[in-house]
Amino acid sequence: MDYSLAPKILPGLPGVGPHPRQFSATGLGMHSEGLVVEFGSTESWCWIGNFQPGMTNFSAVYADVESLEANVFAGGQGYRVNVETGELLAEFGGDIESVVEIPNGEALLLCSPTDFELHRRAGGVIWRSRRVSWDGFRNLSVHGNELKGEAWMFDDTWHPFTVVLESGVVEGGSYYEVRQE
Repeated sequence: MDYSLAPKILPGLPGVGPHPRQFSATGLGMHSEGLVVEFGSTESWCWIGNFQPGMTNFSAVYADVESLEANVFAGGQGYRVNVETGELLAEFGGDIESVVEIPNGEALLLCSPTDFELHRRAGGVIWRSRRVSWDGFRNLSVHGNELKGEAWMFDDTWHPFTVVLESGVVEGGSYYEVRQE
């Protein structure tokens, strides 16, 4: 992929040109303005995508250079698309609050208010952690092969945790399931 053709978030829907391609995980809002992204920048191939948002304020685009795929996050809703054809390859999330690019560049760590998912840049979930928090994280950072941070508990306290990036195994956190015997 030519980096000059990297996807670009636009300030709004263009007033002229072809109609944008509509993306919605729920089928609602198909003609409301969402996150507007331009793919390509040459006349030989260029298209605009209008991605309907999920439930958060997080929006970003992460393109995979080798596969010609992009992960678009519109208000926490994830869409994986082919950047040349505009084909929708997958929908995921809805409540994604942030994404951490894993240093090797091959994966994205998706952070929801309660857990984490590691996705390949070009397709699919590698793992999903157990629930780690009641509702929120802070001080997230990657140290080698681990994600460290603090998870919120309903009594307004913060509890440290570590997630092993290779496996998704979690140590610590604020959420513990009560088992009934």
